[in-house]
Amino acid sequence: MAVMRATAGVAAAILALTVSGCSSSDAGPSSPTSGTAPSQTPSPLPTTPSPAEEAQALAVALVPDYLGTIDDLYLDPSLPLDGVHQVAVAPEATAQATAIGKFRSQGYRQTGRSQLMSASAVSVDLSNNPAASPSPVFPTVVVTACVDVGEVDAVDDSGASIVPSGRPRYLVQQLTVVNPNYPDTSSWRVSEAPNRQAESCDG
Repeated sequence: MAVMRATAGVAAAILALTVSGCSSSDAGPSSPTSGTAPSQTPSPLPTTPSPAEEAQALAVALVPDYLGTIDDLYLDPSLPLDGVHQVAVAPEATAQATAIGKFRSQGYRQTGRSQLMSASAVSVDLSNNPAASPSPVFPTVVVTACVDVGEVDAVDDSGASIVPSGRPRYLVQQLTVVNPNYPDTSSWRVSEAPNRQAESCDG
């Protein structure tokens, strides 16, 4: 159903990053028991992520931005459709812009936002050959995401919902994320984002 792509335009919840701070308790001055300085264990050096690990992290971090941007475009018809290019490239950017444009032209309006429940990289391929024929080859990360769309609705100009009753609460998406300007870390974009409805994130 054409509307389902509209309801698939969902925003991600803000991902809270928990930072653990280390604080030393003030137990007062210590009294050395000997004249030798206490031995210190050297701290391990931080591990530098591999290029593949970095690519996966950046691709996963793009998912909430992508979902939020698509959701914004469905929620606010005054936003220009070319905003989709901030998070997507063809064919996904073209498909989304077309779907959102049709949604708007029919007088439909999205209400509510959704919540990103989980997102994880399932594969990474850093092959990079932009001049390849017939199609360029870009570094690619495939990400699986589960999105709660229970609070998302779409209504017509009379305010009546156009979403079928009994719609499953979740969407499970498989996003193909590519980087046309690798190794530029800001150039990751979604190129495909098929989804299926599910009763749970495990389903």
